[in-house]
Amino acid sequence: MECTKLSIAIDELIGVPKVTLSGCMDSWHDQAISGVLAGFRDRGTTSLVLDLAQLSFLGVNGATSMVSALKTLGPEICVHVVTSAMAGRVLQMADLGSSIRLYASTDEIADYMSPSTEDLTSRWMPPSSEDSELPMAA
Repeated sequence: MECTKLSIAIDELIGVPKVTLSGCMDSWHDQAISGVLAGFRDRGTTSLVLDLAQLSFLGVNGATSMVSALKTLGPEICVHVVTSAMAGRVLQMADLGSSIRLYASTDEIADYMSPSTEDLTSRWMPPSSEDSELPMAA
């Protein structure tokens, strides 16, 4: 299957930024995806919906590029990823950490989360990263 087209659309889902990727993800798309995701992080976005339901990976390199893009975000932003069954299995095996949450559909997110839900809109950090004491800078 030869497909090099990737579409990126930006919208909102229940008041939270939503990035929809559709088409085929190839290894050379990683910079574009990382740039879009980093833009949200750099603007202080604390929660993001990433819809990959219509995205396919063009081989292992395409999947690796998506995993790399997600890992660069860090724990400062909680990413709610909507995936197809195949992409979901790939992302589950990637051990992305607790700031990346996988869903089967946008309806699944909307069914039990609202814009006032802390998990969706508040500054999110994994429980293991809470600092009880920070050293003073000299």
